[in-house]
Amino acid sequence: MSTASVYLSYAFIYFVLFIAVPFIAVTFVMTCIKFFKSEGAAPIHAKIKDRLFDNESLGFLKSLKSLTKGEYEICSHVPLESVIEVAADEAEPHGYLDYVLVDQNSSEIKMVISDFSDKSSAEIKPLLQKLNIRLIDMKRDCPMDKQHLMQALAA
Repeated sequence: MSTASVYLSYAFIYFVLFIAVPFIAVTFVMTCIKFFKSEGAAPIHAKIKDRLFDNESLGFLKSLKSLTKGEYEICSHVPLESVIEVAADEAEPHGYLDYVLVDQNSSEIKMVISDFSDKSSAEIKPLLQKLNIRLIDMKRDCPMDKQHLMQALAA
């Protein structure tokens, strides 16, 4: 037996002991962890809503869209953080605006239609008025009639 074959035999044994066997062991352990891992979180039972809006809200959105005659884009349930930018040292207000009308040409906010009766919305109403945004206070349970909306849009 030559010296080269002895070195190759030792190289093969060390390869198997220090590379192949640990690789197989790690693969086996990782597979066991993957298949036998217990689910810590409970599964979420959720489904997509049948309708995004109720019939009254959808009807109001359609009538608002027809009244604007394509001049404004209408966004609904807009987070206040996307409308108002405050300084870093001030507390950022939170809440949602029901409908925001955005001018298509200048992409400026022209009007906000929302229910300002709850506490968080009542706090943001003066802030929106300071920014010269026209506001319409509309209760969620009783939408406005078309005539009043036409007068508000014309103003």
